[in-house]
Amino acid sequence: MRAREGNKLLATSQNIACANGGSALGFMPVPDKLMNGEFLEQLGTFQKEGAKKTMEDMPRFEQNQYTGIALAPLSKLDFEPDVIVLESLPEQFMWLSLASIYKKGGRINFTSSISNGTCVDITVVPWIKQQLNVSLGCYGCRNATNIPDENLLAGFPGKQLEELVESLEKISTKAMPRTREKKAYNRLIGETI
Repeated sequence: MRAREGNKLLATSQNIACANGGSALGFMPVPDKLMNGEFLEQLGTFQKEGAKKTMEDMPRFEQNQYTGIALAPLSKLDFEPDVIVLESLPEQFMWLSLASIYKKGGRINFTSSISNGTCVDITVVPWIKQQLNVSLGCYGCRNATNIPDENLLAGFPGKQLEELVESLEKISTKAMPRTREKKAYNRLIGETI
């Protein structure tokens, strides 16, 4: 949230408030109460067994693999980002997703457990899999930040930025404006009136 507001910061084990996120980023061990499902059950987000399975299946950075994660707006970066995180509306991420397969084609499989939307879904997953991932968010990021209800989150490897921008520029010349004109929809509405 603070990076989105224009601030540069360094997330470490000393200043990350969420044990779920901190352990997913490898800053600390996963607390027993989290790993056994108790904590997520207490939040009301899972039944205990479902929470336990979710925690077992969750991708994580190895403990102490990183001592911190630098966060900054793209306009203030003075380093090459490993992962770029975005927050936007679903339509914007539709175009970003299309841009990610514009040259090679195929299908996209996003992954989420709706637990660790920021830390895992759009940081750990894009780095480990080296691909775009889109997230609906999670309890923590919806509760502890001012992310608008209608926004989603996305993360992708920083080294893919240039290719994504090139693909978005190409998509924006024809496909994007045509869909936004909604000619087919307007014809349909015009025919039924």
